Amino acid sequence: MSDPVIKAALRGLAFVAVLALPAAGTGQPLPTPRQFVDNLDLRCYTISNQPAPGVNLRLDHLNTVFVKMGLLPEQVTLQPPQDLCVPVFKNSSEPPNNVLPFIEWLDWKCYGITGPPLNLPLTLTQLNPTISGMFGQTTQVTVREPQQLCVPVVKSFSLPPTPPPPAVLALVQYLDVKCYRVDSPTVSGRVTLNHLNPLLTTLPGETVAIGPAAKQLCVPVEKNQNVPPTSVLPIIQYSDVLCYPITGNPLNLTLWLTHLDPVLLAMHLPPEHVPVTTSDKLCVPVAKNNMLPPGSP
Repeated sequence: MSDPVIKAALRGLAFVAVLALPAAGTGQPLPTPRQFVDNLDLRCYTISNQPAPGVNLRLDHLNTVFVKMGLLPEQVTLQPPQDLCVPVFKNSSEPPNNVLPFIEWLDWKCYGITGPPLNLPLTLTQLNPTISGMFGQTTQVTVREPQQLCVPVVKSFSLPPTPPPPAVLALVQYLDVKCYRVDSPTVSGRVTLNHLNPLLTTLPGETVAIGPAAKQLCVPVEKNQNVPPTSVLPIIQYSDVLCYPITGNPLNLTLWLTHLDPVLLAMHLPPEHVPVTTSDKLCVPVAKNNMLPPGSP
């Protein structure tokens, strides 16, 4: 193993040690589930030519709708990473001050997975006013096979990365979503996106084309029966997003991605230096079968 790789691994281990410190005196109150989820917009870019971790995981559903349906746990194996999803806001509607500190640190690294289809029809409610104004308040989808598991990471230009504030980390480290292919109606629209993550806020806003139809529904899951704490579970279990293809500029950056999730950290998955390239999709918040997130919007 080369010296740069060894040094990168050691810096990653130092970052893990930072995450293990107690989150005392954070002083940042959590938003309501509805306030958080209404602003859960992520823009995804392609990751390519990276190795498969080959990690085996048990995934259990957390969303109330799927739990009540009795959907069984599923064993998956992580394939090569396919996307990096980063937080954005649409058409100048920036998240409110009590939500922004949490949303701006939510980055997902999405690994390929496979599994049997659900073939499950659902009615989805668009929670973000921008999207509901373009495409209507509700949409019908049929949920097919799983395609990706998206897990929280922190991105940086060098190692070690700056970790999220402790109160923010307490939430985002547990926000994993399992993404299923969906059949959905044809739509089209345009929306202006601005980055929220501190690493990318200097990039200019960009108007992108959405369509022709939503391609994925991503729903919250727990890994290896590591249940999120009760303090953040009500937010996480309603964090569903519907993902649309978009046409936009590539990111074309090479970034270090360091895991935040406790399960993957315990497996000692190292930071990865990955090229992040073409625009892939925009994921927007939805609720399933009229089961809206609790709390005031």
